[in-house]
Amino acid sequence: MKTFYFLPVLFVSLWCKAQNGLYPYAVKSQWGLTNKNRAVLLEPQFDSIHPFEGDYARVESGKKVGLIHRTGKVVFSCSFNDIPYILSNGTAIGRVPAKGYVLLDAKAGKQLGSLVFEAFPHQAPVSPGENFLAVKKEGKVGIVNTATGELAGKKFAYDDVEFFYEAELKDKIIVSVEEKYGVADAATGNEILPVKYDEVEARYTAKHPFIRAVSGETISYFEISGKPLAKEFEKTARSEDEDYTAPKASVFEKETEGRTRDRDVYITKLGNDKWLLSLENRGFRKAQVLDSTEIKGYTALEYLSYNPAEKKFPTKIKAVKDNKAGIIDLKGKVIVPLIYDNVKYREDNIGRYACVETFLGGKVGVLRADDLTEMKKPVLKAVLDEDKARNALLVQVQSGEVGYMDKTTGEIFIPGYKE
Repeated sequence: MKTFYFLPVLFVSLWCKAQNGLYPYAVKSQWGLTNKNRAVLLEPQFDSIHPFEGDYARVESGKKVGLIHRTGKVVFSCSFNDIPYILSNGTAIGRVPAKGYVLLDAKAGKQLGSLVFEAFPHQAPVSPGENFLAVKKEGKVGIVNTATGELAGKKFAYDDVEFFYEAELKDKIIVSVEEKYGVADAATGNEILPVKYDEVEARYTAKHPFIRAVSGETISYFEISGKPLAKEFEKTARSEDEDYTAPKASVFEKETEGRTRDRDVYITKLGNDKWLLSLENRGFRKAQVLDSTEIKGYTALEYLSYNPAEKKFPTKIKAVKDNKAGIIDLKGKVIVPLIYDNVKYREDNIGRYACVETFLGGKVGVLRADDLTEMKKPVLKAVLDEDKARNALLVQVQSGEVGYMDKTTGEIFIPGYKE
């Protein structure tokens, strides 16, 4: 069986939409919830508020986990060790201390069914449609209907299970016992193909879905109902099997890929406040100087960033003169005036976001990284993080509160905040 790490684009889209208009904020390290009108939806009371998944979000307090609704209502108090999954149908899974996992009906605010289980069999226990859940108890695996909380077939019957990700087989599962595989109906637990095959997988021929099962040297083909595959499709499927060749893995990247990784901006100090700025290709071949400029009059220069995709200002170099800092480009042109105590280019370690911070009189401002448009004058205490889903930066204001700042308007969503 294969192990899947699956996050469909639809779920990412729903996750992003779920954040719209809702903004956690913190007062004295306790988090509450506000909206675009800066109304208090939830008073600050939690150690953290996680991103919303649909209408619900995890909250933490004292190392225990609970659940809130987007209206600010506390659905479950922080009494669970964990709530690892919140599903699109309003079902969540909670881990109860000294008991195990239970299903939770977030819409009703109570436990769903009476099932208690010990663990999940693997890292992808939720079906693509989120209507079924693979659970484990006493070493055996079963399937739970997430809408009803009922255990399929009322038994834990398998060593492992795997969901099909093909839409036509969304209610079918691959099941295994003692390293043999079959197919079952996820809702009822009824057997579709007996657990006797060495390999089971879904395939298509002429856009027709079918199940391919291997036992020793014998390959069999079945409709998704479990009946033998229709003859006109079986012939094509068998022919495709005979012609199939596994794709060869590429050892090296294409020669044209990654060239810009070797291209960067370099600063050379010449003395007497003179500097050489150069764009060079320092790859595995001999270094090439692609462009260069000699400038003077600055006491210090510092590399900030080079990104050729940022067409307006691909090069950003911090420049200091008369103890004031700003930004110049590769040609020495001033693109951010030298009026600040300091400027810093800020990005996370996986390239999710970037911005330029400006510092003046102990306060922090923000410029967009691509075009250096000012998002906020230096009035903040700190920039902490970025949230792409909200198009916002997480910032701390001078009074100590923490909240989100819209990257387009510069508005800060903290109830009662005034600049």
